[in-house]
Amino acid sequence: MSSNKLHIGFLLTGLHGGGAERVMLNLAAALIARGHRADLVIPKLEGDYRAAIPLGMRVYRARIPGIERKFLRAVQRAGVQVEAMTVNPIKAARTWLVLARRYPAIPVIRGSGMRSIYPCAHFLAQYTREVRPHVLISGLPGPNTIAVCAAELMDRAVPVVTTVWNNVTADYTPEWLEASRTLYPLADAVVAVSKGVAESVRRSLGVGAERVRTIHSPIPADSIRRLAQEEITHPWFADGEPPVVLSVGREAPQKDHPTLVEAFGLARREVDSRLVILGKLSAPYRARLRSLARSLGVEGDLGFVGFDENPYRYMRRAGLLALSSRWEGLPMVILEALACGTPVVSTDAPYGPREILGGWGDLPPVGDAPALARALVATLRGARPAEEALRARAADFSMEKATDAYVALFEKLVRARAR
Repeated sequence: MSSNKLHIGFLLTGLHGGGAERVMLNLAAALIARGHRADLVIPKLEGDYRAAIPLGMRVYRARIPGIERKFLRAVQRAGVQVEAMTVNPIKAARTWLVLARRYPAIPVIRGSGMRSIYPCAHFLAQYTREVRPHVLISGLPGPNTIAVCAAELMDRAVPVVTTVWNNVTADYTPEWLEASRTLYPLADAVVAVSKGVAESVRRSLGVGAERVRTIHSPIPADSIRRLAQEEITHPWFADGEPPVVLSVGREAPQKDHPTLVEAFGLARREVDSRLVILGKLSAPYRARLRSLARSLGVEGDLGFVGFDENPYRYMRRAGLLALSSRWEGLPMVILEALACGTPVVSTDAPYGPREILGGWGDLPPVGDAPALARALVATLRGARPAEEALRARAADFSMEKATDAYVALFEKLVRARAR
């Protein structure tokens, strides 16, 4: 490392609207602000976070058909440097043979649904050889698998840090679990976003305790507060309207929106309020939730807002943020709402909510609509901490603390590899 400055390659397979992608980009921005170099290595430039790539982050994408040109133009207009790397299909096929022979028992790599693992691993190995970062870091199961495979192709020339964002026993399919049990122990370090996730990684994936680190997902509190001041036109958030119960999350069984709608239907009998779900939900899924709300007599009080890169302006104006998840890792929406000074009602999902909110109110059991309704009513009626206290709690998960921890880990791995 020259002048103690790090060069980190961040591997993502897309920039979709998930918490992991947003946190990885925020971490990259924090590293760049400290004078380090951060590259985004992304096989296909696509997704929802068009404005989230920080200035100063260099993007390396694969030169492949089907690129989302609007996304590319938007990123380039923002001043982000994008470089295309050609992937040789013959060499990528040889990668498939090497990895298939080396790990014949991993169905997620053999399976037809994950054929992209091979060209992506080849692409990442090619980036690493040509650009020569000090460390690779990946997030989510697919990129983690790709990063470890690429490291194996390069005879572990560069340290690899994989990150785990969710409850692996609940979130991973059997195929992913089998692949992760084989590959994650080969990473130089595995970062878990909460203590519960760290224990899950050690117990369920067999990663040695010496390789597992708990680093809480950070939030850029100053940026959140600034974005929270932006205006919105949704009439339900106007002054004088009934309080809004806000849910922010994608369409997935994990998020358990039906239990939230049922709980809201019960709470609405006692407190005049409305429920808004913010996130990318399909038309059939919305129809199912509307039908449930109709059966509870609250269809007129249920609203939907699609994906928004700035959910904080809704959080700041909401009566509370509700999370009805069945499982989590460390739910960023809770931390983001606290940074906005907005109270939170969450199920006691494993893992994360109790680690954040323990001692800050009730944590209703997962799937218990009446208990969730009681917590909604109590909070809407004023059983909530002061805004300053909520923001102070969010500060415990600051970007500065997380960046310090990641830099210390990266430097340790680089020193160990140099010996």
